[in-house]
Amino acid sequence: MEYRINNNEKIIEYKGESVHLPKKEFELFVYFQSNPNKMMTREEILQNVWEYGVVVDTRTIDVHIRRLRKRFPDVPIATRVGYGYIWKSDILQ
Repeated sequence: MEYRINNNEKIIEYKGESVHLPKKEFELFVYFQSNPNKMMTREEILQNVWEYGVVVDTRTIDVHIRRLRKRFPDVPIATRVGYGYIWKSDILQ
């Protein structure tokens, strides 16, 4: 599984195809991939991906992650019940 982030065009290259994501899904994907093997709470993700002052429910994270998993069935975002989410690097898989 290989993902390449093209920041200039704001796309993810996946299995030889360019995948265009909505802005927040793209930013969330980039944030996760930039922090491999780091357990992140919903609150931490909101602070780092959403703009300051924007009121968003923490369950919004769940919706965006569900969408990423649908687009990329093998995306290595794991859920840790009671803690948050983690991007598992190839080393841990």
